[in-house]
Amino acid sequence: MTQTATKHQTARTLTWVGVAVVIIGLAVVSSTAYTGTVANRDTMHPGDVVLWSLPIVSALHHFALAIVIGCLLFAAAVLPPRVTHASAATTDVPDAAEHPAFRRVMTVASAAAVVWVLAAVTILVLTFADLSGQPLSASADFGQQLLSYVTDLVVGQARSVIVVLAVVVATLTFLVRSSAGLWGLALLSLSATIPISLIGHAAGSDEHYAGVGALVIHWVGVLVWVGGVAALACIAPTIPPTDSSSSPQSPSNFATVVVRRFSAIASVAFVLVLASGVLNSVLRLGDWDGLVTRYGQLILLKFMATLVLGAIGWFHRQWSITRLATQPANRTVWRLVVAEVLIMAGIIGVTSTLSRAAPPIPQEIKPALTPAQRLTGYPLPPELTWDQWLAQWRWDWLWIAFIVIAAAVYLLGARRAPSWPWHRTASWLTALGILVYVTCAAPTIYGKVLFSMHTTMLLTLALIVSVLLVLGRPIQLAAQSVARRTDGSRGLREWLDLAQPVLAKPALSGTVLIASLLAFYYTPVFQLALQYWLVHQLTNLYFLVVGCWVMHGLLDPGARRFAHRTTRITGAAMLAGLFLLWAVVLVSGMLPVVQPDWFGGMERTWGPSLALDQQLAGIAVLLTGFTPIALVGIALILGRPPRAAHDRTSKRTSVGESSATQGSASV
Repeated sequence: MTQTATKHQTARTLTWVGVAVVIIGLAVVSSTAYTGTVANRDTMHPGDVVLWSLPIVSALHHFALAIVIGCLLFAAAVLPPRVTHASAATTDVPDAAEHPAFRRVMTVASAAAVVWVLAAVTILVLTFADLSGQPLSASADFGQQLLSYVTDLVVGQARSVIVVLAVVVATLTFLVRSSAGLWGLALLSLSATIPISLIGHAAGSDEHYAGVGALVIHWVGVLVWVGGVAALACIAPTIPPTDSSSSPQSPSNFATVVVRRFSAIASVAFVLVLASGVLNSVLRLGDWDGLVTRYGQLILLKFMATLVLGAIGWFHRQWSITRLATQPANRTVWRLVVAEVLIMAGIIGVTSTLSRAAPPIPQEIKPALTPAQRLTGYPLPPELTWDQWLAQWRWDWLWIAFIVIAAAVYLLGARRAPSWPWHRTASWLTALGILVYVTCAAPTIYGKVLFSMHTTMLLTLALIVSVLLVLGRPIQLAAQSVARRTDGSRGLREWLDLAQPVLAKPALSGTVLIASLLAFYYTPVFQLALQYWLVHQLTNLYFLVVGCWVMHGLLDPGARRFAHRTTRITGAAMLAGLFLLWAVVLVSGMLPVVQPDWFGGMERTWGPSLALDQQLAGIAVLLTGFTPIALVGIALILGRPPRAAHDRTSKRTSVGESSATQGSASV
């Protein structure tokens, strides 16, 4: 590619980015004027500069963050890092050199990350001026109060975390090029949605944790969707023309492969945006009367624009995939992509205004009236009787989104796999149903009140749910429904190939599980999980993953290549013995009461005492920890050793060897 062509591509990219920034500004100004956010500010007025700059800079911040995330996801999951022999002829770049599209997307990611840093720092200062009602100043007093805002107030701390994340990501985008590192950077960038959501309007509703979860889902969907389309527009000039002499599925049809891969990501992101947007609207508006307010009308406008944009994007990508498979990439396709970005820029501008406008219902958190409310954020639940096991529900939308996606992806794979056994699908869906119950019903609600219920919840996630998930054979399903990539990038199959030797280590995974449980319950980490929503969510996810790791090493047929049957039986026996020992120690009362200040500080008038509750926790460990592992061990002992022919068949059909679906190389 000549230097003149590179400059021309850069100029075109800067042009559409500049137009997007102008659209963001116009959307912010018009929606701010419509809602009267600035005009209604009578007291603690920080000045028009602050009031008008803050929503504009916020929209630019979100747009830059979206571009960073989209470019990093493209670099990690969509684009090949280097030019392969098959595509060297169409790119005018030597074989094994860095792919032009990959290089460009990383350049854009670095530039957008720098903008993200500047916007995050500016928002930090403007937010302080807005909340304190002070105009911007270079005085020492303003700086001292700003420092107190950053260190002492939750809003300031959240904004500071975003600044730190932006600086770290911006620095590493210049250094990291490996697939694992780029995935880590993408996830680190996405983690900025957590502090953004913690200080959002829906997070201040009565259902605080439901609001935070819904906002996180919404932001993740928005940033992935918008950022992905922006990344696609950025790399469009570097995509080589289609090789008309090859089949549409050939790796030389680079444009088709890229659009198809992104289309799968965009479809999931759109569903997340639409569903979580509806949920957030319900939390903010309160009832139907809220729709007739100006705030509600902007929400309706945003909803309709999102719906229309999703339909346009879907039809456009279906049309472009067919067109690019038979014709060289043309300007019409990529102009439509840029048009999507510009519409999204307008929606982001409206979203920025909505985040600053007051909802039609009061969003202040009510004062805590009871010790339980002060500790957990919710009233003390009623006494745990048998009917309450089914009556108590509190929806956790993060887990609901995860479960729905897991079910949809599995069912799609089962549909594509030839003759997939129904009992495996039933096992997977049963596990997800139990996961809904554990994360949204009595185990989680009473887990903050009773130590025995918390151990029941955590061990159910780690052992019972994980057994059913592994019996669903998701890795074998991936081997039959997802083909390997041939362009040097890493998809699901490639990552599973790399992880398989580590996954099939029952002794290692069992040791990690026991050590993690002891470190969790008998260190301050347990108190952090009880106090903070984020730590609670990460803990549940961690033990679910570790539990699946353990059960994969014990039960999955693919593990037979790496872990002998005797090794797996020994691992199961070791785990069962440790869980039995832990249960006996808890029942005997040999250990001190866990977190007595927390569980004893709620002034609970029903249920067991702290000492008895700890003994009941021992019974919970026996039922949900020792029993599943013991049953798995018995199944391993009674099971027939695989024949040599079966071993060879397993090797051919396990991850890394299957060739059943080579026709879907774009996945």
